[in-house]
Amino acid sequence: MRWICKYYLFWLLFFLIQKPLFMLINLPLMGELSWTDWLMVPWHAFPLDLSVASYVMALVGLLWAAMSIVKIPHAERILDVYTALLLLVGLVTFIGDCGVFPSWGFHLDKTIFIYLSSPKEVLACADRQQWLLGAVVLMIGWDICFLLYRWLMRGWAAHFQYDSWLKRGLRCGAYVLFTALLFLPIRGSVTTSTMNTGRVYFSENQQLNLAAVNPLFNIIESLGENTFNTDKYTYMPSEEAAGLVDELLPAEHTGAYEHILTTQRPDIVLIILESFSSNAWEAMPTMQRLAEEGVYFSNAYASSFRTDRGVVAIMSAFPGQPTSSLMTVPYKSQHLPQLGSTLAEQGYRLKFWYGGDEDFTNMRSYLISGGFTDRVCDHSFPVSERLSKWGVHDHLLFSRAAEEIRARQSDEPTLDVILSLSSHEPFEVPASQRFENVYLNSVAYTDSCVGAFVDSLRHSPKWEKTLLVLVADHGFPYPANLQNYEPRRYHLPIIFAGGAVDHPQRIERVCSQIDIVPTLLAQMDVDHSAYKFAKNALDTTLAPFAFYSFNDGFGLMSSDTVVIDAKSDHLLMGEPAHTERQARAFIQRVMETIEKEL
Repeated sequence: MRWICKYYLFWLLFFLIQKPLFMLINLPLMGELSWTDWLMVPWHAFPLDLSVASYVMALVGLLWAAMSIVKIPHAERILDVYTALLLLVGLVTFIGDCGVFPSWGFHLDKTIFIYLSSPKEVLACADRQQWLLGAVVLMIGWDICFLLYRWLMRGWAAHFQYDSWLKRGLRCGAYVLFTALLFLPIRGSVTTSTMNTGRVYFSENQQLNLAAVNPLFNIIESLGENTFNTDKYTYMPSEEAAGLVDELLPAEHTGAYEHILTTQRPDIVLIILESFSSNAWEAMPTMQRLAEEGVYFSNAYASSFRTDRGVVAIMSAFPGQPTSSLMTVPYKSQHLPQLGSTLAEQGYRLKFWYGGDEDFTNMRSYLISGGFTDRVCDHSFPVSERLSKWGVHDHLLFSRAAEEIRARQSDEPTLDVILSLSSHEPFEVPASQRFENVYLNSVAYTDSCVGAFVDSLRHSPKWEKTLLVLVADHGFPYPANLQNYEPRRYHLPIIFAGGAVDHPQRIERVCSQIDIVPTLLAQMDVDHSAYKFAKNALDTTLAPFAFYSFNDGFGLMSSDTVVIDAKSDHLLMGEPAHTERQARAFIQRVMETIEKEL
């Protein structure tokens, strides 16, 4: 048993050392740390690490049980290959996890397999130096770990003795018993509760909780979850949840709101800006200028944290979910109402503009369901112009869109949706370095592209009936110490501008990007009752609120602000009160709608 214990300890050490390394790599996100924090993270992480190590040991226990009976040729080679492959998987997961955590704010989960279906987009998430660094670290880390394993386990197979059958049987029984007992650390208990990542949460500092999570276990756990995990977000009877949501979005209300447009049928240009957080406002002179010229919603928030969720939130007014994306599930997303299809019924002609791959996260199927049969994507441009890692840089996209929009002769109203991409990691843009921070510099570049686009449209004869709607798809963790769950992480600008806006004003009531569609349709006197989770942000008879979700959590800003971690089911911000009940009811109703109505 000495050898199997040494092998077990090797894997426990492999997972243990990842905790301080993860904390060091992500030190700017950790906040103020005491020396006890460095000890408490691996201490509380131990049950999860023990569980993963026990998964690894299960096959080894069976191998040694078999070897206790008969000699297995090349047994050491078998264990070498098994260990080498698992080390590769473990290191790739750990290195990838450390790479995405600063921007994602959460560990790798099954979402990564959705993105892996588009390798080009995955490669575009980092620059060449980052990929090279990751590969070097992987090779060095693998060599060190495998040499340590070989040193610890040198000559282990030679210690198996093949004496009497009785002794062989006893040794085999011991190994079988050992393997069977692994069930306890794998499961975590003998009660109905099983091992889960929430088991390691121990601190009010959410980053310390995340540092204690084993990234391999996190992926395994997410793969075993229901796609939408509706049961996890059931907190009360459906009738009670519906009543609490009705307090935020009553069906019966006076609907008093100001008309801000000069026409009910404007030509609409909806510009969705990649990662345009309000925290980067200093890098957006065009947005600042348009905010002064138009209607600026200064207290607006994203519904979620990724583009696929953000586009659905903006165009379908449907809230993002903590661990799932409707866009990636076409049999669900095709049943969502969309701004495009609603306006098509009003005689609008639709066009979607994007410089990247429209098949990434199943966006094409979502757009077609919304009536966007006319679409521009990366393949609409010559290869010589696809110079961004994500596709075509924003100045080329906006220039082409401006040229076509200005040249249109038809009098039928139009909806153009433009999705930018250059301000996405790795933030490489074809412009001079205006900011030392590469994120700010990419935002400044795309902002300048928007400025040139708008200035071009000003000279169009249709400018007076043109409405520009500008909004970010989601926020961004800037500054770097911004916690993933903080409301400020989701603060973004929403601006209605253009010749069709009656007069400039600033709206300071709390609202969300999901409110854009009902706000716009109300101005056009078009029914928006199909968008049942969103509100007209100009309607003064409705309580101002914004709901957002992050990985395994959600928040609600209304009369109070609450943020809830769904994994541990405790409050990260706010106090247990009525707003907390409303937040839980809101996410429950969203998940029930996905399960039963879509």
